[in-house]
Amino acid sequence: MAKYKTKKNTTKLKMETQDRLKTPYFLVLCFFFISGMTGLIYEILWTRMIVKIIGNAPFAISIVLTVFMGGLGLGSYLASRYIDRLKTSRELVKTYGILELTIGAYGLVLPVLLIVFKPLYALLYNFLFAHFLVYNLFTFLGCALLLLLPVTCMGATLPVLSRFYVTKISRIGTSLGRLYSINTIGGALGSLFCGFWIINFWGIWGSLAFAILLNTGIGLSSFYLGTRKEYRESINPQKDEPSITKKPEYTRIVGVAALVIFAVSGFCSMAYEVIWTKLLGLIVGPTTYSFTIVLVTFITGLAVGSMFFGWLADRTGKPGFLLVYTQIAAAVSALFISQLLGNSQAFFSKLIFTFKDNFSLLMMVKSSLLFSFMFLPTFFLGATFPLVGKLYTSTLNVIGKSIGFAYSINTLGAVLGSFSAGFILIPLLGKENSLSLLSVIQLATVLITGSFITVRTWGKVKALISLSIAVLIGIIFSSYYPHWDRTALSTGKYQRFDIPVINGMGWLEALVKGNEKVEVSTRGELVYFGDGVGGFTTVIKYTDVAGKKDYCLFNSGKPDASTQKGDMVTQIMLAHFPLIFHPNPEKVLVLGLASGITAGETLLYPIEKLDVLDINQQVIAASNFFRPWNNKVVSNPKAHIIVQDGRAHIELTKNKYDVIISEPSNPWMAGLANLFTREFFELVKNRLNDKGIFVQWVHSYQMDWNTFTLIGRTFQKVFPNGNLARTSDTGVDFLLIGFKGDNGLDMDT
Repeated sequence: MAKYKTKKNTTKLKMETQDRLKTPYFLVLCFFFISGMTGLIYEILWTRMIVKIIGNAPFAISIVLTVFMGGLGLGSYLASRYIDRLKTSRELVKTYGILELTIGAYGLVLPVLLIVFKPLYALLYNFLFAHFLVYNLFTFLGCALLLLLPVTCMGATLPVLSRFYVTKISRIGTSLGRLYSINTIGGALGSLFCGFWIINFWGIWGSLAFAILLNTGIGLSSFYLGTRKEYRESINPQKDEPSITKKPEYTRIVGVAALVIFAVSGFCSMAYEVIWTKLLGLIVGPTTYSFTIVLVTFITGLAVGSMFFGWLADRTGKPGFLLVYTQIAAAVSALFISQLLGNSQAFFSKLIFTFKDNFSLLMMVKSSLLFSFMFLPTFFLGATFPLVGKLYTSTLNVIGKSIGFAYSINTLGAVLGSFSAGFILIPLLGKENSLSLLSVIQLATVLITGSFITVRTWGKVKALISLSIAVLIGIIFSSYYPHWDRTALSTGKYQRFDIPVINGMGWLEALVKGNEKVEVSTRGELVYFGDGVGGFTTVIKYTDVAGKKDYCLFNSGKPDASTQKGDMVTQIMLAHFPLIFHPNPEKVLVLGLASGITAGETLLYPIEKLDVLDINQQVIAASNFFRPWNNKVVSNPKAHIIVQDGRAHIELTKNKYDVIISEPSNPWMAGLANLFTREFFELVKNRLNDKGIFVQWVHSYQMDWNTFTLIGRTFQKVFPNGNLARTSDTGVDFLLIGFKGDNGLDMDT
């Protein structure tokens, strides 16, 4: 009889699913999928548009993302207080349509607001950029005013559609999991398309128009569906299912415990994402493509976990058990994957070397491997939304309030996790210890709150003991892992992928023992390790057989300065070339401190003021190892070290200079291509005094001929009387020299 009943219920469930797919409910799911796509497209586009004004400094980008995520939480919370008052499906669908139309309309308005915002922010920059906290507070307020309306509308869509889509309390896990995962997968695809294709083909404005059209289409279609007959009925619980169907085990304390787990899960998941993104930048390269792959992989894992565990919770009837143990599994698997990824430089170096001649295939293989590495922790982290929704929601009458409030709590945790990882945990503890601490926080939360859930729902001492043992094992594991080879991390193998010892290994050997074999041939000594807000900076000392010592500075594993002969020639020529030819240089700007050698050379001339811009605070500390060569530039009274984005400073400052020297790292590194564009060169020209000289470093290695000539042609359009100089007869470094006015090189000089 029991088997027959189970079979009957399964058949009934399948029929209900099939019926639902034939109704407009399926269309609403499609709308929410497209909405997820546009949400990530907007996030990427709006972030790019805003940081062009406020700069790419770490705090600036973090402020934009914090406002974005905070707005999602606010929208969810506000909707939770209102949405349960709507009594018909028709009202819900139309409300959803209004939200989508508002988001699309704001996409048209934001560019106009940015035109107004730019001069106001320039005024703010010139008065406050030296006052760190006050300046960033005003930046936060400005970004909040710009973005709060659309992102609040985005956050409100989830509780609105939860109220609409969930029709049975017994299937709340399946419905919520499906709804959340559909939207999340849409977000993953939006990020993927935007990062790889849309912006490349259509540019910023074409991509923005595409997203606006999609949102407008969703909004108008939702209004149309609201006129359909089947959407006019009440959304009160069906007669065959009582209004309150929760069992006594789902008490208030269980709901509160689930919310605590939800908040901590949001905190840890975002912190994991931030740290893994920074870590993988050292392993597969700090490029925009790499960061997109990490984001898409992370989001997809969350979506799959949400859908699966929502379905499993309804099928097993044990959401409390699943919530507790998925969080333990997430914490432990995060440690395991972190240990594996942190020592995988040789493996990914071999991968890049193998597929170096086929970019598309390399991206596909790299994406697949990262997905397989990161799937387990993200899969288990994705379980929280449907499981918490099932535990916290007692009746369909308050589902909007329950889901909206729960999601806002999770978002608050995510905002705090993202901020804490980048600005507190990594600078104070480093990536390894931060990951261990996050795992302990997650496990300790599960032990405390999970005790309430296990006692209330299972009522067995054995269950509590097994929970404690599982958590204890996880905490012991976190005291040992992750543990990485810092010297190996400091020199990125991703851009030195033709190492014979690596490419002679098998794939498994490269993954497990690759770093050990590479380190045998390494002769450098790690003397500085800076892992902070601005990035990952290291200094390695090399000693030759004659005892001569050379120092090399690395940013994100990429060598950017050294005391070796070839680099010294370029670093010195960057300063001497413009200062020799300028008739009376008084004010000088150097973009990029690095070793400080170029900036230090400018102090050999009778200049009045030297401004040095660098986006990374750790570089300032690292430059102290080069004091014998950089004329102690950091402590010189003429020098002003400004920790800001160089492009933003050029655009916003009211100062003008006689000489501007730009020495960024390679343009393939994320964010640095902006310093090789026509727009940037025009900004520089506007910041030069009459007869001013601009020198731009450009290299010929790790770059094809088409890219090299593209940079040269772009430079010439802005500085038509410019010159190209090679720093040495046999070197690979070049100087692009531009002049403000009709003057050129004085050959008598």
